[in-house]
Formats: sequence, C-alpha cells, structure tokens
Amino acid sequence: MAEGTGTGSETPVVTPAVSTATTTPITAEQLAAVKPVLQQQMLVDKAAASDAATKLGEKADSGKLTLDEDAADALIKAVDAARDQVMDLWKRATDQLATPLQFGENPVAKAISARFSELAVGEDSGAAKALLDLFKVLDDISNALSKNRDTTRQADEDVQQSMNKHGGSW
Repeated sequence: MAEGTGTGSETPVVTPAVSTATTTPITAEQLAAVKPVLQQQMLVDKAAASDAATKLGEKADSGKLTLDEDAADALIKAVDAARDQVMDLWKRATDQLATPLQFGENPVAKAISARFSELAVGEDSGAAKALLDLFKVLDDISNALSKNRDTTRQADEDVQQSMNKHGGSW
C-alpha cells in the first residue's frame, strides 16, 4: 500500500526512555577543590600543544617538513579556519562569561559572582585565557606552515631558474 494513505499496518509509537537522573549543583567548595586539578591539566595541555607547534616550526625551518603547495595551502586554510573559530568563540564567550551572575545583592552573592567571573575570564587561569592560548598555538602552526610553503616555493623557483639558465626544462 502507498505510504501516507492511512491504510495498512500502523507503525508503533516509540516512547523515548525517561531519565530519572538528577543533577546536583556544584558548591563553591567543590569548585575550589577541583580548580587546581583543572588548571594543572590546562597547563599540561597547553604545554603539549605549544611544544607541538614549536616542533612543527623547527621542522619547517630545517626543511624536514615537506608538503606540496596544494597540501600546504589546504592545511593552512584548515588551521586558519580553526583559529578564526576560536577567536569568534573567545569574543562571544568573553562577554557572556564576564556577565555578573545574579545571586542577589548581599556581600556573599557578590563574592560568589566575582569568583565565578574570575574563573571564567581571569587573566591567568580563566576559560577565556585558555581560548586565547589555543588561538596563539593555532596561529603559530599557521605561520610555520606558511613559512614552509613559501620556502618550498622559493626553492622550486630557484631550481627552475637554474635549470632554465643551463638549458634544461622544468
């Protein structure tokens, strides 16, 4: 029978499973307890990413990184797009994260709001700082790839000129 005619066997209605799980709000004490662990992991991740970018730059500088021009352009484009997305996220998130929480007008509420704001956009450890660090790593990678592509292009042009000069062809 044709679909949508309303005749034939009925498709059974599937009811999604209902979760009975609940979430428990995190307390300021719990947040304070996990903050050092999260900060340490962020520093480890940042160091690993920065180290990888440095090694990429060193390989590009030494000529050990070999990409053809099209592959390099595609990779640079992808890294630049990721870098730009991180910057867009940083711009959106910074304003949102810096918005004071509305816990009330008493001194405790204001202190909690200030603490959350510091965790979000603090200069040394906030989420916004992590985004800027990621932006810098992606920018370093893009620069290393661009430098490698340009060096490879120049080397190819030099070889072509040398061959042309000596009667060869490229």
